[in-house]
Order: sequence, then C-alpha cells, then structure tokens
Amino acid sequence: MADIFHQYENLVVWAVYALAGLGCCIVWWKITASLSNRGWRDLARGLVLVLIYTPWYAGESREFFAPAIMVLVMDLLLEGAKGGLQGGLILLCSLFVMLLGLTLRLIFGRRPRQALPD
Repeated sequence: MADIFHQYENLVVWAVYALAGLGCCIVWWKITASLSNRGWRDLARGLVLVLIYTPWYAGESREFFAPAIMVLVMDLLLEGAKGGLQGGLILLCSLFVMLLGLTLRLIFGRRPRQALPD
C-alpha cells in the first residue's frame, strides 16, 4: 500500500491542494459578492485565482510542480531577492493573462440594449 502512495504522492498532494483552494475560492466569492462594481469584483476574484492556482517548477528538477506563490516565497527566504525571479515572473505573466481576459470580456461582453416592447 505504501508503494502505491509513493507512486502517486505528487498527484495526491495536488488533489488535496486543489480542494483546499476550491474551499478558499468559495469563501472569497461570498466575500466579494457584496462589491457593487463588477470590474473590481472580477479583478479581486481573478487575483485570488492566479495566486492560488498558478503552478511552477519546484526546485532545480523540472519534474515536480508547486504553487508559484510558494516557490516565490521560498526563493525569497532562502536565496534572497535575486532568487525570487522564477516564481515572480510566472505570477506576473499569469496576472497579465488574467487582466487581458478581463479586458476582452469587458470589451466584447457588452451587448447592445434592446428597446422594451410597449
């Protein structure tokens, strides 16, 4: 039984992390539901999604992934400011993609108002 767990250890860890992240996202959705401005609400929700779910390589080997925010924090703590570039750069790219998606949604998501029938 221990052999099977060792084989799928990384997958089990990511499954638990994904479920915990889903719980955090549900709570965050409920908290941000009170924001009246849709743009700020979507931005706050997108920021949390990017911070929780962006993966990046853990360590020197390109075999295992970890959350990019954790890679950034650990690199900053262990290697200093120069070491935080790996996780930070991928987070910035993910944030850019999220902002681009929100901008495109704002531009193309508007439907022309229809006149109400009399």
